[in-house]
Amino acid sequence: MVRLVLLAKRPVAGRVKTRLVPPLSPEQACALYEAFLSDQVRFLRSLADRYSIEIRLAGRWSAACERRLSLAGLPRRAQGPGDLGARLLRAFEHGSRTGAEATLALAADAPTLPAALVEEAAAVLRGGAAAVVAPADDGGYVLIGMRRPLAPLFDGIPWGGPDVLRETCERAERHGVDLRMLEAWYDVDDAGGLRRLARDLAGPAAARAPATAECIAALGLTAAGGGRRLDPPR
Repeated sequence: MVRLVLLAKRPVAGRVKTRLVPPLSPEQACALYEAFLSDQVRFLRSLADRYSIEIRLAGRWSAACERRLSLAGLPRRAQGPGDLGARLLRAFEHGSRTGAEATLALAADAPTLPAALVEEAAAVLRGGAAAVVAPADDGGYVLIGMRRPLAPLFDGIPWGGPDVLRETCERAERHGVDLRMLEAWYDVDDAGGLRRLARDLAGPAAARAPATAECIAALGLTAAGGGRRLDPPR
């Protein structure tokens, strides 16, 4: 069975979604990130009849926080030390050791990621591809999957910058890895992503990410006018 893995940071103001400050305050950015996590956990639960599920936690999580995010009953493991590449590789290694047919890691901050994209990624891996990636608009990716751990695709990548996907693809070519590219999606790292999120959540995407939609509304964030301008709270 294909395993879906969500890497989640402990929601702490000033330590998550810092590129959203401004237009948000640290506390607002943290509340939004917690809403992202809530929706991603709900999304994974909706797929649990077709995939095995695992949540990988960074930092020390309180029982109260785990309850708020409805983590009860889901397999949870610590991400462990190192940069994002080391933590991702560890998740893929664990999947391989424990018998997963393949592993897909999903971004925590892409709360509108469609199920169809996850299904396509799993089908690509089941079809024999070594790896699959769904690009993010900012030069990273919102999803990466592998049949077995491929350390060169994670080691020394410039995480957090605009060259993550380009460097990953170059590594794959250099090492002869069959890396398949899917349709791009978006994560929410900056004001541009927040504008798109507010716009999308004014429509049908609100059903995919209800906690995020509720948080956006509570923060007073709206996409308004012909340019879909984001009006931050004052």
